[in-house]
Amino acid sequence: MTYGRFFALAAVAGWAVSSLSVQGAAKPRSVADRIRGQHIAATSPPLEDPPVRPAASAPHMRDEDLVLGVAVGAHVRAYPWWVAKNFHVVNDAIGGVPVAIAFCEQCTGAAAFRRRVDGRVLSFEVAGVYNGTIILRDRETRTLWAPFSGRALEGRLAGRTLDRLPLSLTRWDVWSARHPLGDVVWAPQVLRQGHGSWYEPGKWGIVSEMGATLQAWDPRLPENALVYGVEDGGSVRSYPLSGLRAQGGVVNDQLGPRPLVVVAKGPLEVAAYERTVRGRPLTFRPSAGLQAVMNDDETGSDWSGDGEALGGPLRGERLAALDGYLVEWHVWSAYHPGADVFGPLPDAPAPASEPPVFPSLTLQTPGGASGAVALPGRVNLVVLWAAWCPSCASEMPRVQRLVDEHASQGLSALGIAMHMPDDDNEKDVVKRFVAKAGLTFPTFLVDEAAYERLEALCRSTGGPGVLLPTVFVTDAQGRVLSVLRGKEVEALPRTLETHLRLPPAPP
Repeated sequence: MTYGRFFALAAVAGWAVSSLSVQGAAKPRSVADRIRGQHIAATSPPLEDPPVRPAASAPHMRDEDLVLGVAVGAHVRAYPWWVAKNFHVVNDAIGGVPVAIAFCEQCTGAAAFRRRVDGRVLSFEVAGVYNGTIILRDRETRTLWAPFSGRALEGRLAGRTLDRLPLSLTRWDVWSARHPLGDVVWAPQVLRQGHGSWYEPGKWGIVSEMGATLQAWDPRLPENALVYGVEDGGSVRSYPLSGLRAQGGVVNDQLGPRPLVVVAKGPLEVAAYERTVRGRPLTFRPSAGLQAVMNDDETGSDWSGDGEALGGPLRGERLAALDGYLVEWHVWSAYHPGADVFGPLPDAPAPASEPPVFPSLTLQTPGGASGAVALPGRVNLVVLWAAWCPSCASEMPRVQRLVDEHASQGLSALGIAMHMPDDDNEKDVVKRFVAKAGLTFPTFLVDEAAYERLEALCRSTGGPGVLLPTVFVTDAQGRVLSVLRGKEVEALPRTLETHLRLPPAPP
């Protein structure tokens, strides 16, 4: 079952799925009032004390399976992605220590915490969705908790933070080779299918019911860009995984007063450490060794991705871990609006001798018809948008007004909605948006193949991927004349003044 159908069934059953205030009342300000999808707690209870199998004898696992590996001292346990996606919360005990696992496959967010607070063991469940992902509630005090930072947002324990446990997101064959004496949660194979099975790390697409809960929208990065967010006291910064890879997986930085190093141990395994040892800041670089992930310039010591010196003058020393977690950009930026992003955004490529051409696409309409994406105007606007994108909600009616004003000059437009095309509930959301915005130009739903081609076009024209909203301005032959992304779309009227004055380009 997809998220959209899950929410739609809940609405039919009569559960509350809206956080809208009553007419005339003040806009709700509490987190509880802004939560949607409260029915999830009733229909998707957490996984409690799951059965486990030894890593050396786990026939239910496949080498390529992603797992959430959690360590409590010398005890390690793997939670398969395909199991966790069905529950989102696991209340468990590892080595006798009560732990909680929070997971959202839509946003690639995962975290593990000790669940003992002030001597009391808390049991967690999903309270609904908020800021584009799940939000947790403990049964004992009914406090609401952010799922990946472990901060209590509202309730009796507001202001408290759960103690984080190390968690790694990696493949089963890698994890089991690393921890042959560990164990793994068992579940029947049927859980591989159904709910959430469409998603993989960094997959595009936000279910509208969840996207509507985003409290902030930041178009600096694509919504599905994977970032490692670090929170240190009052200082926060995100590190895009693409930027980490570009620097060999090791980044030296200064966050507030603290020198730190962010290291990518694997494709999805990232950690941050204070890079001060014996009172001296160290400078790290990627290692060319077989076991070490990085070396420090000051002593030449070899270091693992877990922050341990494996060899050299500092052998045996350990870097202090900092608080951070992996998640997709839309969730991190919703919880940390306007916060720093490490590194410059990608530079625009050098101008090509010929402008890129918009790809030929055949897509579905929200009504189910299939048709080719046509560019009939002398100047055409192709708008990438989504109903859950606040900027899109304001810009799409403006695009319609521009078309109405300049149709006689040869201006045409079409929209491509970044909604999952196989989900009937998402199609209905798009239909409602189009009707409310009064859009009369054609609207299509993106599909997997089209998304990949649009993403490639976005990157080839200087963007980091698909940002919402994005407007491609083309001529009648599909040649891309201009691209406006995010806040740049506000300048579309001035951009059009330039292009509409130009004589028609030769075919």
